[in-house]
Amino acid sequence: MGNLRTKSKAMINKRFSKLGTLTLCTVFALTGISTIEQILSLNGGEASYSNRVLAQTPDEQLNRRVYEKASPAVVTVKTETGHGSGFVISKDGFIITNAHVIKPPPRSEEEAKTYKPAEFPQVVTVVFPDGRKFSADVMGFGKGGLDLAVLKIHGQKNLRTLALATPGSAKVGDRVFALGTPLDAIFEGTFTQGNITRINPSDGEIQHNAVIMGGNSGGPLLNSQSQVIGVNTSGISGDNELNAGMNFSIPVSQVQSFIVAARKKDVSPVSTLFTRTQEPSIRTITLNGQVVKGSLSKGDRTLEDRSFADFYQFQGKKGQQVVIEMTSQKINPVLSLFQVIESTEGQQLLKIAENDDRGPGDFNAQITTALPADGVFLIIANSLDRGEIGDYSLRANAQP
Repeated sequence: MGNLRTKSKAMINKRFSKLGTLTLCTVFALTGISTIEQILSLNGGEASYSNRVLAQTPDEQLNRRVYEKASPAVVTVKTETGHGSGFVISKDGFIITNAHVIKPPPRSEEEAKTYKPAEFPQVVTVVFPDGRKFSADVMGFGKGGLDLAVLKIHGQKNLRTLALATPGSAKVGDRVFALGTPLDAIFEGTFTQGNITRINPSDGEIQHNAVIMGGNSGGPLLNSQSQVIGVNTSGISGDNELNAGMNFSIPVSQVQSFIVAARKKDVSPVSTLFTRTQEPSIRTITLNGQVVKGSLSKGDRTLEDRSFADFYQFQGKKGQQVVIEMTSQKINPVLSLFQVIESTEGQQLLKIAENDDRGPGDFNAQITTALPADGVFLIIANSLDRGEIGDYSLRANAQP
């Protein structure tokens, strides 16, 4: 699962089709009544029954408290093409959601060719848990590729709001709660919980395992005090599109900065998730052991795992033993080596080798292999963690 967009109606119907009809029938035969009465009677005394409700556990009390406090301020954001989630941050109607809920980035190269950032709905519909519907103006988007947007409902003065947690207060292992509208609008107010499993040291992005799916985008990630620690933005799905427990939220520090900028009207008028730039060049590297300095940064090529990458090419010979090394103090390097094969369908890449750890305790990357044929070979230098940026050194050497 990439960005958490709305799934199709077919998927919802498929989900319901798996629910068969379960009929629970209890039949008491007349011949068994006296036996049951005997069992319920101890030494001839009357059996006692209790209708007392079991006391809530501390965990249940916490879960209910978080939900009851937060849910009135979590909304469904509807556009003509789908829906997402959002939450109210001011009594007069400011709402935070994801930029891709309002303006999805292109999903293919073909879409990218005709993608127009300025074409997005200027007004969306916001639906509250109690059924109230409001029109909300799209006030602006995050700059520099930040996946946030701010909406504004007019004519309101006393809306329920969510408070922001102190930036940096969230820690790995903390319990977290997600609220939003996954898959279809009928599931608004879905409440799940989990734990923080990782915090990206480079940008503070929160990784957690509270279940979220398409439609949860823009909804809050909450702590035990019902405070917003992040905005749910994306996740990784496993087989059959099931949630894999690796979900990601924009940290509250970036949300807070965005809100400050929005109040100053210092936001982008269009989504910055996708900008059409010149295709990064493929650098040529020689197999003489010379060190090449590189840097992964925003704007570089982005691989499927959402890590930034640089491309290098070299001319090789069959049987040549090559050693390629990538070292860094800033990122966790990953190296991949491909053979470039020309065909009637264009260039194709055949993977030769890949490495992300040079040895035990050494997180630098190294590939040592014999080239399978004469021709052009491609090196992809990226990082193990999505979105990591930083400098690195690359060196390639060959023995005849």
